[in-house]
Amino acid sequence: MKTKKATLPVQELLEGEYLRVTRLHKDLNSLSVVPHRHDHYEMMIVTMGTGSHSINFKNYTIKPNRVYFIHPGQVHLIEPFERDGWLVLFGEELFKRFLNIHQHEDEYGLLDSYTLSPFVDIDDNLTTIFSLIIQQLKTELAAQNQDVDILLHYVSLLLLHANRAQIVQHPQAQLPARNKLVFHKLKQLIETNFKQEHLAGFYATSLAIDIKQLNKICRMATGLTVFELLQERLLTESKIQLQTSAGSVKEISYALGFNDPAFFGRFFKKHTELTPAEFRKLRMI
Repeated sequence: MKTKKATLPVQELLEGEYLRVTRLHKDLNSLSVVPHRHDHYEMMIVTMGTGSHSINFKNYTIKPNRVYFIHPGQVHLIEPFERDGWLVLFGEELFKRFLNIHQHEDEYGLLDSYTLSPFVDIDDNLTTIFSLIIQQLKTELAAQNQDVDILLHYVSLLLLHANRAQIVQHPQAQLPARNKLVFHKLKQLIETNFKQEHLAGFYATSLAIDIKQLNKICRMATGLTVFELLQERLLTESKIQLQTSAGSVKEISYALGFNDPAFFGRFFKKHTELTPAEFRKLRMI
């Protein structure tokens, strides 16, 4: 049984540009207050105001001198509140160029799309550095003939400074190169198969690695087992489908690989303390 495909609105703030720096303010975009995806990478630098937002339905506090990094495709919602700061927006081209130069930063620290802490609090020294870089970016963007190499290196400085500070504040195990590659392949496998394959054994077999070793690598990277990581991904997709799909709860459960809608209901309530119908109704209020 198929259900109608879930379609979240896409916030297209980048508008096809290589890089964009824009002011963070309450009325930036009407999509901000509803769940949406981005067509770009986004560094959100908050200088004023307090509030909250969610990334993939996980809630986070916004406060001055806090920097967030949001990946394309992640589900984002930001509550309306008086705020100020900067958004540095860029696409896949710039980010790939950055990773080609700084390969060790790929999927690590703030730049890890699976991180439990997609933010960093910057001290006075870093706040000054960030302010200076932002001004340099704005100057280059205003030039008649922009130099994309200069823009790349300014953004690289922001990313490197933010990532170094995030790793200090939220330390995580530095995976050996081979284990990092295994974990990267695991994440790709999960994204491709999580709706059909709910058991950790499938992923261990696909990667030709013992399940105990795979769980060890996964715990080092995320603090979760493979099964727990799968459950997290399923739960996020469940919330997206329930909020955006016109299909019934039964249809959604089948689309997510649950053979029994009652089991899907128990799974969802276990993790949210709400039934799927209650969650859908709550989000409509």
